[in-house]
Amino acid sequence: MQKIYHDLFHIAERILQIDPFYEIFWNEQLNRFEVFWHGKFAFVVPFDELDVRTLQYTQRTRRENADDIEREIDEANASIFQAQAKKIQAMKAQIKDYVKYDFERFN
Repeated sequence: MQKIYHDLFHIAERILQIDPFYEIFWNEQLNRFEVFWHGKFAFVVPFDELDVRTLQYTQRTRRENADDIEREIDEANASIFQAQAKKIQAMKAQIKDYVKYDFERFN
């Protein structure tokens, strides 16, 4: 892995302003940027290049924001669950209508 000290948009330097213990590496084997904090793996940069999105992602995924991220995940999961429950109810109603139609047709 190659440590990134300088880049076109000075992202490596600007990430240090967020937290001086962050380090960015280019992983040649996986062709991706990886960020470490205190020498420990923190996250993979989800973009092909270092740009302002990397800064925003770094800021957003900070430990201090963990509660907000967890709440967002819970809200998204609840929304998905509610949408699935509505689909199941609609399917149940449709099946009930089909069964009623068939019953009435043959009786």
